[in-house]
Amino acid sequence: MTVLVGVRCTDGIVMGADSAATSAVGPHQVLSVPLADKIQIVSDRVIYATTGAVGLGQRAGEIIKDAHDNKKLFQKPCMECCKIIAKATIDDFRSTGVLFHNQLGFGFGALIAAPFGSYHELVEFGAVDLQPEIKNDNLFFVSMGSGQSLADPFLAFVARVLWSNAPPTTERAMFGVLWALTHTVAYAPGGVGEPLSLAVLRKVGSKYEARKLNSDELQEQKQHISEIERRIGGYPEKLLEEAAESTPPTPPAEG
Repeated sequence: MTVLVGVRCTDGIVMGADSAATSAVGPHQVLSVPLADKIQIVSDRVIYATTGAVGLGQRAGEIIKDAHDNKKLFQKPCMECCKIIAKATIDDFRSTGVLFHNQLGFGFGALIAAPFGSYHELVEFGAVDLQPEIKNDNLFFVSMGSGQSLADPFLAFVARVLWSNAPPTTERAMFGVLWALTHTVAYAPGGVGEPLSLAVLRKVGSKYEARKLNSDELQEQKQHISEIERRIGGYPEKLLEEAAESTPPTPPAEG
């Protein structure tokens, strides 16, 4: 079980994930353990994360790595490249009889952040049909996994309040992504959990570089979250104090 979050920014991509992995017997979950590597980085250029069975994620990861190693593939237009990745992944799953359910598909989805040609793109591979969708300025954020029902509304709130409903910078996005993940993990009934991880793709000089945030950087973002939540919590009290101190307006003269 998983929650993934991705944001397409003005200067790059930010992707975040929880780290819980579950073991089950049939439909019954019996164990949840931390899984440190839900977010993977290929050659410091491509970030990807998957939701669904861990084994399927490993197989999809090999396909993404092979696509990157084929240097010409990521030089193609983004949708053309992603259609090739989607077809290869579906063919691989079907080659070993992975069940495809009418409503749930393979129960597997993915996010990829990468430079295609000279520009960065965030692509969602749908959890039902694995078909690629390129994020744009109108729909620039996405969440996936069992925590999506909690993450999506919170991301919409963050996008409206902090990002003015437009792609933010990677600096502003990192805070919002971690805030949405923290909210989801705190209130999900199960299946998602700490530790949280973030990765960022952005241009350094003339080249794009991808990296994960270290523990100090994550802690700094968590401190920002604590501070803004403290300020929000105190805001109504401040308004009441200001209202009590203000002079009542002079009533209008009669007649």
